[in-house]
Amino acid sequence: MYAQNKNLKLNIIAILVLLIVFTTNATAVTVSVDTPEYESGSRFDITIEIDDVDDLDSGQFDISFDSSVVNVTDLNNDIENGEIGSTAVPIDLCYFIGANSIRLLFNVPGVTGVSGSGTVATIRFEVVGENGDIIFLNLSNGVLVDTKSDKIPANWVNDKVTIGDSPNGTLTTYTTTVYVKNIDDDKLDIHLLVDGNDEGFESISSGKTKEYDDYGLEEGTHTFTIRWFDPDTNEWYEKTKEHTITDVTTIILQTDEHAEDENKISSHVFINNLDDDKLEVYLYIDENYKKYLSISSGNTGDYGENEFENDENALHSFKIEWFDPDTKENYEKITRSHITSQEAVTLYVDKHTEVDIIPVHEEDPKPVSTSSTLASSSTQSTNGMPSSPATAGGSGMITDTTTQSTKGTPSSQIQVEDSTENNGLEHHIMSTYTLIGFIAFMFALIRIRSV
Repeated sequence: MYAQNKNLKLNIIAILVLLIVFTTNATAVTVSVDTPEYESGSRFDITIEIDDVDDLDSGQFDISFDSSVVNVTDLNNDIENGEIGSTAVPIDLCYFIGANSIRLLFNVPGVTGVSGSGTVATIRFEVVGENGDIIFLNLSNGVLVDTKSDKIPANWVNDKVTIGDSPNGTLTTYTTTVYVKNIDDDKLDIHLLVDGNDEGFESISSGKTKEYDDYGLEEGTHTFTIRWFDPDTNEWYEKTKEHTITDVTTIILQTDEHAEDENKISSHVFINNLDDDKLEVYLYIDENYKKYLSISSGNTGDYGENEFENDENALHSFKIEWFDPDTKENYEKITRSHITSQEAVTLYVDKHTEVDIIPVHEEDPKPVSTSSTLASSSTQSTNGMPSSPATAGGSGMITDTTTQSTKGTPSSQIQVEDSTENNGLEHHIMSTYTLIGFIAFMFALIRIRSV
C-alpha cells in the first residue's frame, strides 16, 4: 500500500511538472503582424514575426485583408521566406483563399528544427485604395509544429495600417541623452522614466551627475520623470519635465534637496558622566523608561532621538538614575525642558564620593551639599526593561530638586535654619509672658497699699 501511494504521488508530481512546462510554452510563443502605422507609398512590406519558439519544424497560417484597398499582385515575387536566427524558414506553398485571404505554409529544412525569434514570412502589398483607408491584417488558422510532430501553442496577434501620411507628417527619430544630477546631501537611488517607461535606476552620490543612456525618440514632446527615496525625510519624491525633441538633444534632470523634517519636534539626549566610576545610567522621558547605557568616567553617552507629537505639551521631563559604587547609594536627577523643535538635551551625572554621606553631628552641624539629594526608593518598575538602580543597588535614591525654591541649599542646613527660627519665636513668647506677669504683680501691689 505504501509503495502504491508513493508511486501515485510521483505520478501526480510528474503530471504537474508537465502541465507547468506545457503552460509555459503555451504563453511564451507569439506570432504577430508587424506593419507601419501609416503608409503613403504605392507599395509596402509587412513581416510575420515569431518570438521565443523552441524546436520549430513547420507551420501554416492565413492572412486576410480588404482587397479593395490593398492586394498581393504576384504570389511568387511578393511572398518572401522568413528567417529565425541565421536559419532560413522557406515558404513551401502560398495561395489565395477567396479574394481577401492568402494561406502560407512553411517548413524548416532538416530534422533539427530551429529555436529563437525572427520572421516566418515577408509579404508585399500594393495600395489600390484611397488616403485615409484603414486596413486590418488578421491572422487565422495558425498552426506550429515542433520536431516531434507535436503542436506548439501560440498567440496570434493582428495589426492594422492607415493609408496616407501621418497627421504629424514624417516622424524623425533623434538621439536623446539623459543625465541626472543629485543635489541632495545623501547618496540616492534614482529611477528614470521616459514617457512613463521605467528605464532603471542609478546610485548617484551627493553633488554628482550620472549619464543614464541614449534614447531614440521621435520628434515631438516627451516626458522625463525621476523618482527617489530620501532617507532624511523617509519620503518618496518625483519630478517630471516635458521636453520637445527637434534634434539630437542632451537633457539634464536634477533632484531636490530635502533636509530632515523642519516641523519635527524631537529631543536628542546625551548624558555626560562626571563621576570617577563607570556607571550604568537609566533614562526616563516623561516618566517613561527609554534605555540605559554604561558610560565610562568623563565620557558622554548618546541615547538617541526621541520624537514628540506636534500636539503634545512642549514641557517635557528628563530623568536619569544611577547607582554609585563609592557611596553605595542610588541617585536620580530630573530636568524639565520646553521642546518646540529638533533640540539636543544634555544631562550630567554628578560626582559622588564617600565624604558625601558623612553623618551630620548635632554639636557640630557642618552639612554637606550635593547636586543630588535623597529620595524615595519606591521607583516604579517597567515590564521588559532592565532593573533600575533603585532595585539593583543601595537602600535610597538621590533626587535633584530643581523645581523647588530651596535648590542648592543642603537639607541639613534647612533643618538648622528652621530650628533657629523656632527657638527665637519661643524666646519671644516667654519674654512677653514674663512682662505681663510682672505688670500684673505691680498692679496687685498698688491695690493692696491703697487699701
